[in-house]
Amino acid sequence: MRSFCLLLLLTFCASKACPDILNDRLALSHLVHEIRDPNTDRKHFRTALEKIGEYLALEVLQDLNTKNVEIQTLTGAKAAHILCDEDPVLITILRGGIPLMLGMQEVFPNSEAGFLGMARNEETLQAAISYIGIPNVKDKCVIIADTMLATGGSMLDAIKIVEKQGPKQIILVSAIAAKDGIARILDYNPGIKVYAAATDPKLNEKGYIIPGLGDAGDRSYGMKHE
Repeated sequence: MRSFCLLLLLTFCASKACPDILNDRLALSHLVHEIRDPNTDRKHFRTALEKIGEYLALEVLQDLNTKNVEIQTLTGAKAAHILCDEDPVLITILRGGIPLMLGMQEVFPNSEAGFLGMARNEETLQAAISYIGIPNVKDKCVIIADTMLATGGSMLDAIKIVEKQGPKQIILVSAIAAKDGIARILDYNPGIKVYAAATDPKLNEKGYIIPGLGDAGDRSYGMKHE
């Protein structure tokens, strides 16, 4: 898979000072450029996000449990293979995370999926939770996908909701993540892994990632009626 999957991936683990940076950058760089571009229309914005989700899911796949299997082919000979030994539960935050998760489902087509409805108060920057619809995640690997990891508030709320069921592992996937948001997540739990196609240096006074791309939900589906 890596032969066609040229990536820029930053994997943040317990060692905050030493992120793992892959050298293959071109494919994700093109896709991140596309979602940042204000001239990208909704269709192509969603398509680029789905492809980013697919590429990042391929990297998450490398960290999941595996099993050794043999298969007898039509020649009568046996071939040995290493396969993924689990279907992680995919959870996203409405609306902006939907295209990213759709891309991840290309890699994990049999995984269960969950959805969280959250709306951020633009004054307090706190998220109000309006909907929780997630499957049983006890003792399972859970991947929480959201296009933007900004202040980390919504993602942290999602983590706490999932933690109540006792998952064995939580992984976060974002198209663009702010350094402050990553630090907040890892301060809460340094065992959580964060995968991002790009990391941005700061947040503005409204809690938006700079340079970022704007509101991912609005870019994907249109402006909300207030």
